[in-house]
Amino acid sequence: MIPETPETQPESSPQHLLQNWIGGLPFQLLFLEKVLLPDEFPFDYSPESLAAMEAHLLEHDDSVQDPDKRAEFAEKGVAYLGEILLGIAGGSWGWNTRPIGDLPGQPVLCPDPELELSPITPMLLMSYALRVRTGTAFAEEVERLRAAVTAKRQEVPGWNPVKEHTPGVDPKEPLPEHPALTAWLAAREEAVAAWAEDAFEGAWRWNFHPDTLDWLEVAVRRRFATVEEFDAARDEPFVQGACWYMGEVIRRIKGAVWQYVPYASDAEPGSPGSRENAWTEVPFVDQPDKRVGGSALPLGCLRALFLQQTAEEKESLRETLFWFRPPSYAHVGALLQRMDMVPREKVDSVLARYAEWAHEELPPHEVPSALEAFGMAVSAHSDDVDDLAESYRGILEQAAALTDGAVTITDVRLREDEELGEVLEFAANGVLVTQQTDHQSDEYLDQLAVMEFIGHIDPDPAVDPRRFHVADFVHLTDGGYDNYFVFASPEQASVLEKRLGLQLH
Repeated sequence: MIPETPETQPESSPQHLLQNWIGGLPFQLLFLEKVLLPDEFPFDYSPESLAAMEAHLLEHDDSVQDPDKRAEFAEKGVAYLGEILLGIAGGSWGWNTRPIGDLPGQPVLCPDPELELSPITPMLLMSYALRVRTGTAFAEEVERLRAAVTAKRQEVPGWNPVKEHTPGVDPKEPLPEHPALTAWLAAREEAVAAWAEDAFEGAWRWNFHPDTLDWLEVAVRRRFATVEEFDAARDEPFVQGACWYMGEVIRRIKGAVWQYVPYASDAEPGSPGSRENAWTEVPFVDQPDKRVGGSALPLGCLRALFLQQTAEEKESLRETLFWFRPPSYAHVGALLQRMDMVPREKVDSVLARYAEWAHEELPPHEVPSALEAFGMAVSAHSDDVDDLAESYRGILEQAAALTDGAVTITDVRLREDEELGEVLEFAANGVLVTQQTDHQSDEYLDQLAVMEFIGHIDPDPAVDPRRFHVADFVHLTDGGYDNYFVFASPEQASVLEKRLGLQLH
């Protein structure tokens, strides 16, 4: 591996060439996923996806005559192939200085030094796959690396290869929330009702549905005629409220987080933290904990509405959502594991159970159901049920099971009461609880009653700070939605809200 060096290195130096390659990886991968590969391609960075990648490489080679387009696919395919192989063998990107035609060398993979393997040249591996045309060249390399890792583990029990972090590609923790961002978010939330009344001429439109970004765009265009007018009002409540609303739609639909880069006097000119950088001291939304996650500067997106653009270059506010990676079972499981809320064995078992769609998009209303699958939530069915009493019993017992024995539920029954009508009765740790219910039908649960009695299953806060939180989410389609209750401490709930786009009450 060539170590990082200062930007003073000549542009033709291996260090500079490697830095440029690594810096462009997120764009290579994004272009490969969004433009060059079909929608059904399993773009999940799994070794198993390389079979589909190799098949598409062979098909592309047969069907595309333009050498530039063939080279473009190969270059971006190298980025995907390389990141997957590094995920198996650890190590980092390096640079081979031997010229290749007009190119001053090419990227290579340097496996974890403990494996004592030679560097891998992914472009040569792709050329080999095109030459032999077996469709198994990538899989054979995967098995070779896995065998080396297995042999090392037998030699050193507990050893695992270490992959060097690839900036902009590998997930990372979000920046610590800056006090300026905390204050800005609080001010925007406090003013949102009045802002929405002004912006949307009626608060009924601000439900964070992606379609409301079209209304926001209309409201902004109606308010300003030129970019100069917009710039003059950028710090005023209307524009700041519009920035917050756009970012919140992205956050709640795609699971992004708010970020803020403060000014840093020692920042390199043009880099984040410098005065020249548009992202410095301006709130933005980002997905740092997802591979090649999206990011957007709402202020910049709104300003772009007034810039001179061709019809092909114009992008609506709603189209910005396209560049953000949605949550998935795999993403939710990884987050819960990093927070030590769920052990790795549990995460692996759930992902194995949902393997067919573990990396598929989770719309907002399905994120809480993923938390339930990982044992972090319970649900109250909104559709018809076979038996009211048994359904209430199931909710109570499932919720109690999440408390690890701190709360036990017994004697659950529905009965008639002369004064209160039909009531749900149960004992929580031997203490009788009576909950009034109102059933419009003998097939539908009283959701308000569930919201009230679920609090009786919270453990003693002096012993266990976790409690049940009602999960709120954006409703994207018409129809009934189950209610979910997430079991988490206040600190855990705060992280789940920020990372998964939920509102937990």
